[in-house]
Amino acid sequence: MKNQPQKFINIAAFGMDQRTLKILEMVFNGPGKGDYVLVKDIQSAQAGIFDLDSLDGQNFWKEYQRLYSQLPIIILSLDDKDIAGTVYVKKPIEVDKLIKSLKKLKLLSEEALFSKPVETSPTQVTDKLSQGPRDAKLAMEIAAIEEEEILHQYCGYAQDINPDKFEEIEKVYYEPSHYLQSFFEKAAVVSQQFENGGILIEGLYIPIVLLYQQNKIFCTCQSSDNKLRTMTLLPLSHGHLRMTTLSETELEKYISKHQLLSQPLDNFLWQIALWTARGRVPKGTDLHKPILLLYWPNFTRLIVTPYALKISALWMENPCSLLETSQILAIPQRYVFTFFSAASTLKLAFVDRRLKSRISSRQASDQKPNAKRSLFQRFLARLRA
Repeated sequence: MKNQPQKFINIAAFGMDQRTLKILEMVFNGPGKGDYVLVKDIQSAQAGIFDLDSLDGQNFWKEYQRLYSQLPIIILSLDDKDIAGTVYVKKPIEVDKLIKSLKKLKLLSEEALFSKPVETSPTQVTDKLSQGPRDAKLAMEIAAIEEEEILHQYCGYAQDINPDKFEEIEKVYYEPSHYLQSFFEKAAVVSQQFENGGILIEGLYIPIVLLYQQNKIFCTCQSSDNKLRTMTLLPLSHGHLRMTTLSETELEKYISKHQLLSQPLDNFLWQIALWTARGRVPKGTDLHKPILLLYWPNFTRLIVTPYALKISALWMENPCSLLETSQILAIPQRYVFTFFSAASTLKLAFVDRRLKSRISSRQASDQKPNAKRSLFQRFLARLRA
């Protein structure tokens, strides 16, 4: 029984200022209640949280590693840290990311507790032999948590809304013009006008060259870059961004000089839209009108969000509204909203606004014969008179 993991784990905090400590207490007493307990005595701790940016933090960290290296630990820092045996959380702390990291920490802590030898030598040998499957299971559990975290980066956490409540409907909208997404979309539109050459985007932390006709974007980072994702979440400052046209010759020289790497433009724009929307739709999108999907997205290259294939198949065969899609497929609304936001960025999906005009034209055509008939009857009446 000693080796069975308990429901909660004791976690000690190191190098924390009062503000960070308050955040931890809030999380432990809120969403983490029952799973994690904040303790002051390191002797009773099964894991730790360490602020590496604290005053004299590096020296404290060396001392901690010397004395308590067996404890799984979360590292808090402004800069990315890749330290073996630790779970990294970027500052400023985001509660949802801290919760995900605490889940990983708990798995590591339970594994450390389970692996402690408490029997005689033969049992320890058996434990060693079974270590492989346990390690594989632990790796799978941590991978599942990381996959869930990535999923939430694209689709958010929002629950389904009640379409009859205005205050809930407002939550599903975002204004693309307030974010970097709209700037890239405008640059793509401008770039369409050039058969040769492209658009240079300056003012970001890296230069970016966009070639719409070739479906390419050149930069020094990958589309999954954390800095780029952070910038997509921040309000857009138009004053710092600018577009410059480059001729084909200028383009070749610039790409060579700055050693820019190429990647598909549609994949880049798709990912930017996913990061920005996070389970929402652009402001002004009618939730009740049918959606037209012009053609099947290239899922061999694009990020496939949950139920994207089912949504695509439904819209290709039977265009229906965003809310109807969620009901028909019995899936959360945020997955439908996510897919539409990305697809509309690539001009693959549109709200069908022609329905009203079709009804109007049908009604007009139904009325025209009646109008002609009454005119003809009046003409005959005059002849008879």
